[in-house]
Amino acid sequence: LDAEISSGPQGVTCDGIQRAFLATEESFIALVSQLWNTRPDIATTGSCCLVGVVCQQTLYVANLGDSRVILGKKVGSTGEIAAISLSTEHNANVDAVRQELQAQHPNDPQIVILKHGVWRIKGIIQVNLLQRFQIFLQ
Repeated sequence: LDAEISSGPQGVTCDGIQRAFLATEESFIALVSQLWNTRPDIATTGSCCLVGVVCQQTLYVANLGDSRVILGKKVGSTGEIAAISLSTEHNANVDAVRQELQAQHPNDPQIVILKHGVWRIKGIIQVNLLQRFQIFLQ
């Protein structure tokens, strides 16, 4: 998969990056299943990932979890740096993410729980393992 993403016939694509994220998630789920009897706490481990790839003058940005991509851009001749947000956090504090989780798990009224002022998945994990992809042209 890595070779396909970096050197496929179309170069880097959003679809290729998404497949890499999904393959990583599937591997993690397999690991959790394998270790469930001896290390059930591994299922409560959250993760964050940021990816930035430049290919043919296009910046591909992908993130998941409680992180976001910020670009620093020099402004004018003053040397000042402006922070430009290229993505947003993707976690259970976002109403759309909670709705998505509830739609994916309609038989689980505890899929998202407000705990200590923070929305959490199953009352434990704050981040969501779904992807957000954005493309920025130079």
